[in-house]
Amino acid sequence: MITIKRMSECTFAEVTKAWNRGFEGYYIPVTMTEESLVQRLGAEGYVMSLSVVAFDGTEPVGLVANGLRMIGDQKVAWNGGTGVATEYRRQGVGRLLIQATLDLYREAGMDVATLEALSQNEKAIALYEQLGYRVDDRLLFWQRMDALPEQAFGEQVNSPYQVRAAWAQEVAALPFYRADVPWQNQWQSLRDAQTLLVEDQSGQVVGYAMYKSVLNEEGTLSAIVLRQCVAQSGHPDAKNILATALAKVYAPYELVCRRSTFNLRASDEMLFELLEGAGFTSSGTEQVYMSKQMEKGENP
Repeated sequence: MITIKRMSECTFAEVTKAWNRGFEGYYIPVTMTEESLVQRLGAEGYVMSLSVVAFDGTEPVGLVANGLRMIGDQKVAWNGGTGVATEYRRQGVGRLLIQATLDLYREAGMDVATLEALSQNEKAIALYEQLGYRVDDRLLFWQRMDALPEQAFGEQVNSPYQVRAAWAQEVAALPFYRADVPWQNQWQSLRDAQTLLVEDQSGQVVGYAMYKSVLNEEGTLSAIVLRQCVAQSGHPDAKNILATALAKVYAPYELVCRRSTFNLRASDEMLFELLEGAGFTSSGTEQVYMSKQMEKGENP
């Protein structure tokens, strides 16, 4: 018989076993030791009292790891991973886990529930839709593996904009900061990322970008991963603002490294037009971004 417990009621050994069994053979390997999982849960802000583990008797066989963010005046829950042990898949365990998760969301007074799912995982997406989630957008992972040509993004040679480094908290305070993105790309998850602001000639901030640079064992830059790139809402020169930010993020152009995007919303069409013009193409990975409005007093 399958039973569901809050993660906060389980030992870390049980949670680790549930995690590793749940994600075994997944599209993206995420095997953890007990120590690395504890570190991940803490660093990424998971809430153990909102997360659940499935047991068959005393054996952990699946889990949903959840978190909570305040976005404006709304309590937004995010699902940071749903996994079910291979031999228990397609037996209703995933449904039980998500239903238990939604019960906890209601109990905690959540306003919105969000999650991401790999686009090819059609059965999971169908389950989420049956339980009230809807697909809001596609999430794209694009890349270019070689050096970039001059003015790859069509940026202006004598640009009227200047770029300066900033803290993630500065971006979060901007009136046009984008909070409606997957939790991994929200500023709270990017405190250790690189952040830049684009300013016009009067010093007004008109755009920003958040990204991560990856060094190899020799200390050489091997990858640049874009997490957000946004121009001020309604700005008439938005395309040049985005191009200015991209030119800084992906510099130096002559360096051969993996330049990529992570979970960027496909609806940001102008951004992807610039990336396509610079020779970026799909990496073969794509997700969907889903949400569910949690009605007050909604029946389980």
